[in-house]
Amino acid sequence: MDFVLENALVFIGSKLLPKSVLVKGGKIAAIEQNVHAPKRIDCRGQILLPGLIDGHVHFRIPGAAQKEDWSTGSSAAIAGGVTTVIDMPNNSPSCTTRQALEQKKKVAKADSKCNFAFHFGASNDNMQELEAVEGIASFKVFLGASTGNLLVTDENILRRIFSIAKQRDIVVTVHAEDEETIKENTAMAKEGGWNHARYHSKIRTCEAEAKSIEKALKLQAEIGNKLHICHVSSAQGLELIREAKQSREGITCEVTPHHLFLTEEATEKMGNFAKMNPSLKSSEDVKALWKGLKQGTIDLIATDHAPHTVAEKEKPYWEAPSGVPGIETMLPLLLDAVNRDKLELHTVVEKCCLNPAKRYGLQEKGEIRVGKDADLTLIDLQKKQTVKNGCLKTKCNWSPFATWELQGSVERVFVSGKLD
Repeated sequence: MDFVLENALVFIGSKLLPKSVLVKGGKIAAIEQNVHAPKRIDCRGQILLPGLIDGHVHFRIPGAAQKEDWSTGSSAAIAGGVTTVIDMPNNSPSCTTRQALEQKKKVAKADSKCNFAFHFGASNDNMQELEAVEGIASFKVFLGASTGNLLVTDENILRRIFSIAKQRDIVVTVHAEDEETIKENTAMAKEGGWNHARYHSKIRTCEAEAKSIEKALKLQAEIGNKLHICHVSSAQGLELIREAKQSREGITCEVTPHHLFLTEEATEKMGNFAKMNPSLKSSEDVKALWKGLKQGTIDLIATDHAPHTVAEKEKPYWEAPSGVPGIETMLPLLLDAVNRDKLELHTVVEKCCLNPAKRYGLQEKGEIRVGKDADLTLIDLQKKQTVKNGCLKTKCNWSPFATWELQGSVERVFVSGKLD
């Protein structure tokens, strides 16, 4: 049904303007002072943003439906004001073939309540698939082992992956942690009897991230492909990206809310519930990430939504999986930061809407403009809410931000012009 959103402050360009937004056939049809439609929705006191795009999620299908599925994951996305997600390929089996990709698309089409796209896994032996696959957001490369079996460390293979990406004008997204450094630190940790998440940042160190980022940037300089560094967590790694971006184009990077709002000290209290890859870092690293966000070195904010069950997280440190859910809490955390003058609202829109759309070729999304998809999120900047375990849409139903009171809430979400 066609409808008009009235009396909202609408985020257009970089400003909030009192406008009415007409939605027809799932598209934004008009943005005026007064617009008429059979159905009218009063948005007084609220702000209308473009629907957020989360460029980094793990919805766990296939292979781990006990953690998340497309129904629960997309419900969590909408609860967090996210209208489009881009799912990662490290499933079981991994999404490294066109057949696997088509099966993922089929399931998502049947079950997802939000828009979706997919990253495609680059492995040691799927070059023919990389040369032929269509309709993907990126080639995803794991330079350090994480969840799944997509580790690629051979420089000749990496060079070929980057070259295919260059030829096909496809982004390479990388998980940048140096595998050899992690292995050496792991051996040292086990020899020393370390068995708690408080040691995670001493195994997956700033140096491991920086060494891997340096490797990826060196290859990108040689080949000239588009490169995106996922979940940057350290000042050291970020500085390498800043320097590279000064001398050439094609490089972007992202930061996660958990690396912005938590430090390694959280592992002392939360244990494995604050265990993720890359690890949480020091307060000085967090300060550097905030600075990089404000100064523009960091291009995107993405959640790396990586749910695991409580039972899995309660296992001993070495057995517990890495990763935390985050898609429901990203926007409330950022709105709270806006209210505390740590961030500008236009920065939230830039990093969570406009830039992801540009980076991943989602031309119909990312901004409120006539002709664009009617993916819209209504927020209330004044309303307070408390994050509570057991009251979340994600199937794992816990959050590392449980008990946090946040000012700024998601009120209504429209996906392709449909109220969810």
